[in-house]
Amino acid sequence: MYSLTEHRSKTTSWLNDVVVCFIFMASIASFIYGWQGMHSVFNGRDLPVISLDYHVLPYYTLRTTMRLVIGLFYSMLFSIVFAVLAAKYAPMRRVILPFVNFMESVPLVGFLTFTTAFFLGLYPHSVMGLEGLAIFAVFTAQAWNMMLTLYQTLRVVPNELVEAADAFRYNPWQKFWRLGFIYSFPGLLWNTMVSQSAAWFALIASEMLTVGNGSTNLPGVGSYIGIALQDGSVPGVIRGVLALIVNIVIFDQLLFRPLVRYAHQFKYEDVSDRKVPSSWFYHCLSHSMIGHGLEHVCKQFSRFWLFVLPKIWYGLRLHRVFAILGQMNWLWSSLWYLAIVVGCIYYGHQLWLFIPKEYLTSLPGWMGLTAGRVIAAMVLSVIIFTPLGVWIGLRPGLVRFFQPIIQVFAAVPANVFYPLIAFMIVAWHQNLGSWTIPMIMLGTQWYVLFNVIAGTSMIPSQMVEASKIFHLRGWLWWTKFTLPAVFPYIVTGVISAAGGAWNTAIAAEVLNWGKITLQTYGLGAFISIASDAGQNPQEALGCLAMCLMVLLCIIFVWQPLYRYAENRFKFD
Repeated sequence: MYSLTEHRSKTTSWLNDVVVCFIFMASIASFIYGWQGMHSVFNGRDLPVISLDYHVLPYYTLRTTMRLVIGLFYSMLFSIVFAVLAAKYAPMRRVILPFVNFMESVPLVGFLTFTTAFFLGLYPHSVMGLEGLAIFAVFTAQAWNMMLTLYQTLRVVPNELVEAADAFRYNPWQKFWRLGFIYSFPGLLWNTMVSQSAAWFALIASEMLTVGNGSTNLPGVGSYIGIALQDGSVPGVIRGVLALIVNIVIFDQLLFRPLVRYAHQFKYEDVSDRKVPSSWFYHCLSHSMIGHGLEHVCKQFSRFWLFVLPKIWYGLRLHRVFAILGQMNWLWSSLWYLAIVVGCIYYGHQLWLFIPKEYLTSLPGWMGLTAGRVIAAMVLSVIIFTPLGVWIGLRPGLVRFFQPIIQVFAAVPANVFYPLIAFMIVAWHQNLGSWTIPMIMLGTQWYVLFNVIAGTSMIPSQMVEASKIFHLRGWLWWTKFTLPAVFPYIVTGVISAAGGAWNTAIAAEVLNWGKITLQTYGLGAFISIASDAGQNPQEALGCLAMCLMVLLCIIFVWQPLYRYAENRFKFD
């Protein structure tokens, strides 16, 4: 019996090694093949015409996947650096939070319009310039959301954990990586997954670019779906969506599901009665020789990262340099605000000369219409999806079941559903204005749902047990336990949804399906029409007006909500 069990164990280990080796080798080979295509020659005019043939979809999917992975890497790097600075240093917080909140709600077309020349100049005569622009679009679609999530969780780390880290005499570097980042990792992972929805939305726009007087389409699933929408090709849209769903499922199985399984061990709770999430690839990796080898390499690297690197830092006395610089916070703050004032005066003057003045009288009405739709969409998303997210988050089995389903629907760009909506509007003789709020919700509801699920699943089990002991029910359970527990995540979800809502409003207020064009009044329609016509002055005016509304939201809504969530709701 022992020999039979040992034989089965060896066979299973061998099969695991084969599966892991095949996946790794296929990923490396695909990356090399796609990397060569990303560095092909581009003379400013000629790019391969996007074909709607299904044979090209695997290659298009590869190119899109590489943009997503590279954009995700830079988004994670940005999130870690700026979330730590904002969470630990008050002067940096006063700079970073308004900047990130502002950048999150800047329309995507604004980024694409004013950065195209920069990336083309950065990589002249190479497709990498256009690839860099697409990667930057992916970055802008998810980096702000990820950074805000990490910042929010770093600010609410329980005091007993901080005291335990102090008792072990962790230096600030070790305290972040062994406490702050680990505590924040489950929530950051959930928001990374929901950010893929915005990334896909950005890819459809960024893979179909306007350069000069012509358009250039990068090979990718986004451009494939975009061309199918332009041509009114239902089979093309279906094939593109199927390729997108396959891509999302592969991402879920090979990246996100193993990370969810790995992140489960970092959940802060005393009661361990919840089931561990399952992942077949995590199981194969952890039971293979390749996985054991990678684990050994990671342990060696972690020793260097946590213990050797800080010694180099302190050996060079760099901490004293930064301590001296930290004593001059008043100087840096003054320089920052001075730069803001000078920049606003200079660039404000340049914009005033650039923008058309004849639309200024119509802008307030358009701004009010679009803002009303965005606010209504966010309020409805909170009302509908907060109870649903709590119901799912409190049940690990439902989390495991719904996670891939929600992730698939969330990652499908909202404008994929627009052909069906356009058909219903035309068939039922409806007005587009009455459909814009549900269409905007298609781009916002997932942020709220994912954040509420993440916040609910991070509630310590002992707190859930305590609520049962005290027999909390109904309205009392919601107001005294559940809503206070998930309120910081609702705030993060709403703020993240705001960025997606403004971008979705631009697409929702003008619908194009083949030769059919439907539009309604609003700031989003003004920006969309100007962008399609290549009217940069009008587009700049629309983006500036949208940024003004965002600035008002930051000052009077988001910052007070952040302070309220931090000071009022925290597990201690």
